[in-house]
Formats: sequence, structure tokens, C-alpha cells
Amino acid sequence: MTIKKRLFISNILMITIPYFVSMITISSSIFILNHFTDNEYSRLFVGRNVASPDDGEQNFYAILFALLILLFFFTVMILTNRFLTKFVFKRVNQPLEILIDGVQHISDGDLDHRIIYNGQDEFKPVCDAFNNMAKELKASTEAVEKNEQNRKELFASISHDIRSPLTSIKAFTDGLLDGVANTPEAQKEYLLTIKQKTEDINNMVSQLFSYSKMDMGNYPINPEMLDINKEITDFVSAAQEEYKAKGLLLNLSGTAPKTFILADPLYLRSVFSNILDNSAKYKKNRTVNATICCTASKNYVNIVFDDNGPGVHSDTLPKLFDAFYRADPSRNNPNQGSGLGLAIAAKALERMGGSISAENIAKGGLRIVVKIPKTEVQA
Repeated sequence: MTIKKRLFISNILMITIPYFVSMITISSSIFILNHFTDNEYSRLFVGRNVASPDDGEQNFYAILFALLILLFFFTVMILTNRFLTKFVFKRVNQPLEILIDGVQHISDGDLDHRIIYNGQDEFKPVCDAFNNMAKELKASTEAVEKNEQNRKELFASISHDIRSPLTSIKAFTDGLLDGVANTPEAQKEYLLTIKQKTEDINNMVSQLFSYSKMDMGNYPINPEMLDINKEITDFVSAAQEEYKAKGLLLNLSGTAPKTFILADPLYLRSVFSNILDNSAKYKKNRTVNATICCTASKNYVNIVFDDNGPGVHSDTLPKLFDAFYRADPSRNNPNQGSGLGLAIAAKALERMGGSISAENIAKGGLRIVVKIPKTEVQA
């Protein structure tokens, strides 16, 4: 029974119980007074030396009766009030105590505490809202803790990644100043190394800036209607020689003609290049093959990148797109980049409404699957 119904019933009973009890008592009293005549009084006390009551005594008894009835009325009203108050607040105190206990648990840091309330009254949605609040508070706290941990790891990782090229730049600069490179050829080699290390630092900072802007949602996006077949074909044609020089041989095994997506072309090319850069960086052999295949389902375009490289450990797969995962091999080799490439790809696809996942290939190698929503061309 809801509290509203209990209050309604208690208000009705608060009036009706004293009323009916008092009416019965008053009616009974009037009946007795009206029939308690002198003769009846005499018969009641026959054989006794008692005189019949005069008018003054009868008035006294009437007043006494009225006072007794009034006292009885207030007594019944007070008892009714206490009973009905207990009847109503019994169902209020219990959930309030449960809520107070839940608040105490949350304030003590026990964010896993949940209220168990089986009642079907007004407190049910309150208790459900409390549990949802506790759940969201825990998720928010975990997110804050994760962000704080990520921030610490970011500083450690960036410091580690930048320190190595800076050390090289300093060493080669000192070599030039000290005259270690005493021939034009040696000086040119030193300068080219300094230039390369400077570009490495610039690339790290650019990737970090891009990721931070995407993470905050401030990175500008200009979506266009793109033919995915044309975008992939053009990208492979333009980048094939560049990746061949890095030891990555690109192959296009399948496309989805007449299939369109709504995406920023710069974002899309960034996704392609970051995925392929990852294959090129972590290859174990001198050359590695990378195959790109595009198919279309009912609602999505599926772009699959397969390479025959070393793959990754199965425990690493779910964390492969985490920019700050400590087990990322790039943290141990700054020459392979900042380790933000796949994280940037994931952020870019998220802004396109798509997704990215990874799995190991049974015969060896890594498979990256990109899903992007299809769109219909308006006639």
C-alpha cells in the first residue's frame, strides 16, 4: 500500500472512529438519563433510606455525564491518532533508515553499496534513483582516477619519448662544436641526424596535440560525402611507394563500389596511415605485407587491414587503442614513435560514429577492423 493511500485512510479514520464512538456513547447516555425517572430511581434503591434526586442533583449528574463523555471523546481521539500515526510512519521510517544507511556507506567510500528495497510505494523510485546515483558516482570516480593515472603516465611517457632524441641532438651538437665531425661528410651526417631527431620530436608533439584536441572534442571536423572505394584506392596509390620504402607492401584485395560514407577526408586518411604505420613500425622481418579489404553490410562499411607481422599478445588486444597503456612497446623504443597512432585512429573513428577493433590472425599477423556507418546518396 502506498503512503498516499495510508494517509488518506488514516485521515478518514481519524474523523470517523472518534465520531462513531462518541455518538454511540452520547446516545447511550441520553437514553439512560431520559429513562432514569424518579420511580425507577426509587425502585433501584427500594428498601434503602435514599431520597429521590431533586432537579439540582439531576443537573449535576447530567454535567458529570457530559464531562465524562468529553473526556472519553478526547481519549478516543488521542488513541486513534497515535495508532494511525504509527500505522503511517511505520512505512516511512523503514525506508528512511535504509536510505540513511546507504548515504552513510557512500560517504564512507563504499561505492559498491546498493539499497535493497522491495516495497512498492513512493520510496521505490527514490531507492532506485539512489542506486543509479551510486553506480554513476562509482563510474565517475573510476574515470577521474583513470584520468589522473593517465595524466601521470602521459608525463612519464612523453618525458621518456622526448629525452632520447634530445639526448641524441645534444650529443651530435656537442660533436660538431668539439670538432669531432671534422670532415664535410661527417658534419653533413651529424646535421641530418639532428634534423631527423628534431622531426621525431615534432611528430610526437603533433600527435599529442591532435589526440588532446580530439579527446576534448575541440578538433575541427568537416564531414563530406565520400565514395569509400575511391578513398581507399586513392590512398593506396599515393602511399604505396612511401610504405614500400618502410618495408610495408600494400595490397588492395577488395572494395565496395558505390558505397558512401559521411566523414572528414583528413580524419579518414589519418586512420588509414596510423594503422599502416603501426604495421610498419613493429614488423620483425625486413618486409611485411599489408592487405586492405573493404566490404559493405546493411548499415556499415567494414575495412579490414591484415598484415603478416608478429601480431600482439592476446592480453594486449583490448588495450591496443589505449594511448597510455604501459605495455605499449613504443614506450621502450622512442624511435618507433609516441604510441599515440592507434589511439588517434580510435578517437577519429569515434567522432565519425564508427569503431575500431583488433584481433590476431590464426596464421600469424594482426587484423585491424574499422567500421564506419554507411550513408545514402540523396537524389
